[in-house]
Amino acid sequence: MAEHEHEFEGGEEELEAPKDSLWRDEHAMEKSANIVYFLTLGIVSGLILREINKKTKQSIIVLSRFPYSPMILSLGILIGLLQKSLGYIGESASILSKMHPHLIVFVFVPVLLFESAFNCDWYTFKYQMVNILLLAGPGCGWGAILLGGVFKLVLQYDDNDMTWYQAFTLGSVLSATDPVAVVALLKELGASLAFNHLIEGEALLNDGVAMVFFIFFNKFSKAQSGKGEAVTASQVVINFIRNSFVGPILGLVLGILAALWTKRILGDDIEVTWLTFVFTYLTFYWAEFCFFKTSGLLAVVGLGLFWSAFGKTRIRSSVEHSVHTVWGFVQYSCDTLVFVLVGIIVGTQVIEETFIHKSDYIRMIVFYFFMILARFIMILTFWPLLRCFGYPISKPEFIVLVYGGLRGALGLTLSLMVGCDEELPARFRHLSVFYAAGMAAITNLVNGTTCKALVQYLEMIENPVVKKKVYKKYLEELIVNSQDKMRELESDQFYSMADWNQVNQLIGQPKFIEKIEKLETEIKYMVGSNKVAANSSNLYEGLTDQEIFGEVRYRIYRILKGLYYDKFEYGLCEEDTVRLLVESSDIGLDHTKSILNIWDQLYKNFLNFSSVNFFFKVKEIPLIGAFAKEYMIKHLGFVYDVTTTFLSCAGEVLHLTDSFPMGKDAVRLVMEEMTREIDKAEGYLGILNDTFPEIVRAIQTKRASHSILTHQRHYLDDTQQNGLVDEKEYQLLKKEINNRLVDLENHQFEMVLPSFHVLAMEFPIFSGLVSTDLDNIIKSSYEKRFACDEIIYEQGMTCQNIFIISKGNVVDEFEGGSIKKGLGSLITYTNLIGDGTCMSTAKATADSLLYSLNLKILRELMQKNPEFEFKIYINSIEYLRKMFESQAGPLVNLEIKRLLDFFRTKSKLKKLTQNQKCDFIFGGYLFRGELKDINNKVYPQYSYIPPQETECLATKDGVCLIFDDQVDSLNTQMLKQLDLDPHKDQQIQERYSQIKRTSLQEKKKHH
Repeated sequence: MAEHEHEFEGGEEELEAPKDSLWRDEHAMEKSANIVYFLTLGIVSGLILREINKKTKQSIIVLSRFPYSPMILSLGILIGLLQKSLGYIGESASILSKMHPHLIVFVFVPVLLFESAFNCDWYTFKYQMVNILLLAGPGCGWGAILLGGVFKLVLQYDDNDMTWYQAFTLGSVLSATDPVAVVALLKELGASLAFNHLIEGEALLNDGVAMVFFIFFNKFSKAQSGKGEAVTASQVVINFIRNSFVGPILGLVLGILAALWTKRILGDDIEVTWLTFVFTYLTFYWAEFCFFKTSGLLAVVGLGLFWSAFGKTRIRSSVEHSVHTVWGFVQYSCDTLVFVLVGIIVGTQVIEETFIHKSDYIRMIVFYFFMILARFIMILTFWPLLRCFGYPISKPEFIVLVYGGLRGALGLTLSLMVGCDEELPARFRHLSVFYAAGMAAITNLVNGTTCKALVQYLEMIENPVVKKKVYKKYLEELIVNSQDKMRELESDQFYSMADWNQVNQLIGQPKFIEKIEKLETEIKYMVGSNKVAANSSNLYEGLTDQEIFGEVRYRIYRILKGLYYDKFEYGLCEEDTVRLLVESSDIGLDHTKSILNIWDQLYKNFLNFSSVNFFFKVKEIPLIGAFAKEYMIKHLGFVYDVTTTFLSCAGEVLHLTDSFPMGKDAVRLVMEEMTREIDKAEGYLGILNDTFPEIVRAIQTKRASHSILTHQRHYLDDTQQNGLVDEKEYQLLKKEINNRLVDLENHQFEMVLPSFHVLAMEFPIFSGLVSTDLDNIIKSSYEKRFACDEIIYEQGMTCQNIFIISKGNVVDEFEGGSIKKGLGSLITYTNLIGDGTCMSTAKATADSLLYSLNLKILRELMQKNPEFEFKIYINSIEYLRKMFESQAGPLVNLEIKRLLDFFRTKSKLKKLTQNQKCDFIFGGYLFRGELKDINNKVYPQYSYIPPQETECLATKDGVCLIFDDQVDSLNTQMLKQLDLDPHKDQQIQERYSQIKRTSLQEKKKHH
């Protein structure tokens, strides 16, 4: 037994060499645990520093709060320096300090680049694309050359320190910008969205471009020293094209595949989120290693930009929030860990080394100033081109663009890649990391903290007196609203013992009052004490005409934004539509001094008709035909959605003219600007209807289906929240609706115009008619073509027909106005209810095809079908309220869609005989006949009847609408929704003054 034991013991050493495949080193496991522990502590430290960053008060002088990036970088450097005395943390830091910088690029940088590209605003980015490409492409290369020249010519580094190509390599490392702190500051201060995107877009693209230049200059450097292959001119060109263009194209292709996949997913947050992650890394690795050996970073940027432009619309709104939340967390975690890891590596491998001389520190300070000068020269070089494209850049923005070029994570990572390349001289490798770390720290600590003072000194961001008055009004309203809530709680028995004086202190009411008093002082100083009292309830007293015009435009843009979101919430437009429309309003809010330019901003995003015509011609060709059809439906559907949504919202704004609290002349002039914008959009829509009626029909079918399905989904959600449907049935119905939405996205629509028989059966006012009646209409109808400017009928002539527009556009003119009608419209309902003569003059504004319907047959149908008659009468009010504007009362200023909905749901048609009495408790509208109220006031035909407490007497036979609710409620509801109550400002001012007096009295009593 002992011998066997001895044999076993003696054989242990022999068995240690060939280890089992399942064997694992326990000590390695402990190291792995320490690394995970350290990374977790890194995130926790980042959260602590994030809170410190938010709590840091502004300096008394000019500095903004301490930027987050240099804080976390400094923490990493500190850990790297003190790792020997930090125990487990130090051991973990030591292990991580040996991490290859390529691993940082492979793991963290793709995520950071995709998140930045994915969350950019595509419409602004696209319009700034040329300027971004100029700064990030040739600008990055020119900047690298300038910085290389600074190293060799100004700092006098000789070839023992770095050669010219090595200097250019280091220059490309330092040309990558990362202005996170500056962008956050500019957003906080209210800088224009376009300028923010220029800075952010340059940083996004030049990360990938800087790496391309870094690779090229590094190859030249190695070739020059004999440690690499010789590089020919043709290789340079081929490699540059492959790295600069193939990568983004690959990202685009993979983005399309990912979008098609996402399109099939509904209601699965996890799958959609994981899909974005998977394709981010697949794009990077396939580009960098597998297929084309191109720039993986630029491929990821291409993927992210594609998702920003098109992929977001493939993500259902129900999961979009989850996707952005997860990506926000990942971006924050990766950004934090990158700076910590880079800081550790810098602290461990550079600062403790002996390759950096004391003179290098002095040179680094000098280099900082020359680096800013080099960026100034680079931007100035491209200044003539920058002024020709994108949004105009002011001189203050030019200075901030120069000063805001901070250095960050990618430059540090590239420098570490140089640092671990043993084919390069040791002195140059350490200089690279030294300068990259130094510039990242200095630019974030100096530029990042003083940029706010620079912006304020240059007065780059407009802060007119109107905005201060609006902000003051908002604070007053906030205080009044808070006091209303307090009064509500005081009456609640469960709060009867609360200390309400302390509540006032805790909710910050005294601080808000101090802010308002400060704003009053600033306003008084800006407008002059002899012009206006700062606490005047009139926001616009003492302002110049230009400032009042600007405030009218400011309100219009804000109202439009609210209406766009309202349309989207009700499923009346799609997500990419509302993004573009809201973006156009945001751009307009930055340029309120200029006339309204909404349509031109929208039109820039549309494809020209010649391109669409090409797709229309090839739609029947095999293979590409299906793609052409889908593209036309998608793009023209987007164009149609944008145009019609804008027209609908802009029309509502026009009806709010009398509700603006500014001078009527100023409002009228700006509304004329809006009218011109509407005319442009209507003209474009007319061309669209005239040129592609087949596609418009398919688009309208798809939009209607999408709107109703969205309504079904909202209704289902509401009923489920109210407990009216069981969870099981809710999930089944939700799945069914979602599947229909997917089928709708993939449905192939026929692009042919229907026959009149089909059109008549589908026409809204003919729904509900029996087949024999429809057949009578169809048999008596015929096609008729009208050339551009040809008269269809004239006012006063005997009316025998009405028309449905099958192709083209028509304008109906009458005394005092006109109405434009396009594809699918009926002209005109008034001829059906009139005395047999035409009430307007219709003229074709383009070559048009109309279906002529027999008037006599339609009138006979009206007599025997009350529902059909009701539709004819309520639709005629669109014309009648404009023809007889002086008699239309509040109907004139109501948006037609809301008005027709009101008539359909809250009115009934009634025929009156002479001497018959009728109640109009909520008001009504008289089409024919004559009415007299108790005060003997006579209402002729085509008149609005205001609410009456007593009955009205019909002095003639007639027809009228009787309302079941006050039509004024529509206007009041909209005014409240859009914060345009004309009496609200005065009421808020009076309430606030009272609250302020009470607060001061309580303060004196307390003292």
